[in-house]
Amino acid sequence: MHKASCTVVKSVLVAGTFVLASLPVSAQRISADTVKNGRFPEALRGHLDGRPDKSIHHLSTSGSQAGSVAAAFAKAGKPPRAIVSPFFFKSSRSGSVNYGFVVGPDPFGGRDRFGAPDRFAGHNDPNSTSVKTFIVPLVIKVHQVATDFSVDANNNLILAGIKDQEATYDPNTAAPACLGPKNNVPFTLAVQSPVFENHHWVWGGTDLGDAQYDEAFQRANFWNSTGESSGRYGLSLDTQTLPPLVIDFPKGSGIGLPQSSSLFNYSACAPTVLVDFNLFDEYLDYIAIPQMAAAYGVNSGNFPVFIAGNALWGAVIGQLPYYEPEAAGYHSISSVDPAQTYGVTQFGDENFFTWPDAVPLSHEVGEWMNDPTTANEVQLYNVAAASSPNGPVACQGNYEVGDILAGFFMPPVTGKNGYTYTLQELAFFSYFYGGPSFAANGWYSNNNTLTRDAGAVCSPF
Repeated sequence: MHKASCTVVKSVLVAGTFVLASLPVSAQRISADTVKNGRFPEALRGHLDGRPDKSIHHLSTSGSQAGSVAAAFAKAGKPPRAIVSPFFFKSSRSGSVNYGFVVGPDPFGGRDRFGAPDRFAGHNDPNSTSVKTFIVPLVIKVHQVATDFSVDANNNLILAGIKDQEATYDPNTAAPACLGPKNNVPFTLAVQSPVFENHHWVWGGTDLGDAQYDEAFQRANFWNSTGESSGRYGLSLDTQTLPPLVIDFPKGSGIGLPQSSSLFNYSACAPTVLVDFNLFDEYLDYIAIPQMAAAYGVNSGNFPVFIAGNALWGAVIGQLPYYEPEAAGYHSISSVDPAQTYGVTQFGDENFFTWPDAVPLSHEVGEWMNDPTTANEVQLYNVAAASSPNGPVACQGNYEVGDILAGFFMPPVTGKNGYTYTLQELAFFSYFYGGPSFAANGWYSNNNTLTRDAGAVCSPF
């Protein structure tokens, strides 16, 4: 369900509003040879997921902004209803009971894996439920633009030809050069995507019915998690579109990227912007989300998701001219209210710096549903195993359903608008916690790329 709001609210971050503190040097330099050898997705596009540094606090928590959350609760007359539920599961990989949190009802029916009712069972209904979801377009303004790439003395990739120039990146602006004469407004395409609109899904012969993409994924994910009533589980997003969030990044905290490059011999059909990850995230935590709490009732009982166009998040403050992209999107919890979850993603169209259309969006929404607190720990697994089974080992220890399958896409899906969408394949719960799989078809991912669980504990040695 989509509801348009006619109220226009703009949040602006300007130089002089607050003092920027020194941010730690990330030292994630990119070798130009790495990019030239064809490793574009992570080198130039950034990872499909990132983690803001919540230990950095240079925005004040005092005053009207921080008080907006409390004011919104007072206006509502009661605290928001929790949207997360705990789960307990005896993992065959760890040999012990694991616990964590998911958005929506407990997928194990309010019982632990020994069959005993848990104390949360009284408010956990295994039937489908929905979460109010606010979709917010991100308009980004910067005051510097780079015209090319170059290398430093150590062959690290740097931005060249940096000049002072105003540039605005608005996902509500039509992009015919990239998308053609129709279906060419990135934010509109995002709102109309199968992530938010129903589609009929059949995976491996199992009919999952009409659902949003990540809703169908959760239904398949916990298809037989209770051992009875297969396919009852579901979690849908009840959507409302809000006015644009306009962020004006001070000089040195955001930069337009080269639309063409003599170093890499490319020409993109549209410009892309890189903004400082931690500054952006703190702005959401301390200013934007509290403002939306007062204006629209955004709180920990719902899910705001911020959608930019051709945008990347990375290390910018104190790092220029080095090019250090870190994420094409992420999900997190607020530093002001740790119960408040939210998601951030690009919906790109130029396909050089950005991932294909709905790939980051489907990735982040799926990961938010399965690891809303970003703290669901599992036995270490090799996150590089799917794409490089014989390559370097990269151990990871959290229940993030998208990371293991970054770069793996579902069969194309045509939306009701006629646009053909690209969605990321996602890994099922049983991959991380151990088989046998209780997912639909006994699978370990929803396009059957992963054919067994993660196996022995990952070791980089």
